[in-house]
Amino acid sequence: MQPLLAIFSGAAAFATTVWIVARVVRLVFPAASSNLLGAGLISVAIWLLLFRLFGLSLFLFVLGAVALVPGNPANPRKAPPPKSRVRSTNLEMTLDHESGYIDGRILCGPRHGQLLSDLSLSELLRLLAEIQTDEQSLKLLETYLNQAHPEWRDHADQSADAHETRPPDLNEMSREDAYRILGLEPGSTEGEIREAYRRLIKRLHPDSGGSAVLTAQITAARNRLIEDK
Repeated sequence: MQPLLAIFSGAAAFATTVWIVARVVRLVFPAASSNLLGAGLISVAIWLLLFRLFGLSLFLFVLGAVALVPGNPANPRKAPPPKSRVRSTNLEMTLDHESGYIDGRILCGPRHGQLLSDLSLSELLRLLAEIQTDEQSLKLLETYLNQAHPEWRDHADQSADAHETRPPDLNEMSREDAYRILGLEPGSTEGEIREAYRRLIKRLHPDSGGSAVLTAQITAARNRLIEDK
């Protein structure tokens, strides 16, 4: 009975020592890891001092201290570069914070699912004309064009010059495209077509800082729909 009692007493005393060491370490060094292994090694080192085993006690004390040291802040685990996503009706844009690279995915229309980076400049300008009624998507696409094709406005103006000498061929524009450019539903009345045209042309006319090529496309869309009335 007495040996069993001695074992339980010794275990209780050792557990108490571990608890005290852990508490003292946390109070003195708040940044230390709450590692029971480290506290246990230091506790064993303290008990070995009672038996004058100084060398082994020092060795275990050092091991316990190392176990309690928090991870090296100089080499933190590298987190993946953060990205921001902005979604509008027609586009989902992604910004890589580390590189500053912008790309987007088309959410509607015949180019659904395509990345902006996969489109040519002429295709992007056509898309710009098609989403004129969606101001949020328009701003997102213009932001992408400013980064990916800084000269896009000059290119649009050069295309507009070509339109001045060669009027747009209405047969090249489908009725569906014309409705999409004006932001109208199929079956809209002539009055609704003219009203949508006036609203867009006021905002996009070159004299107001807009693009001549987009103005030409909007005019062609109006003419395409009115011609069929």
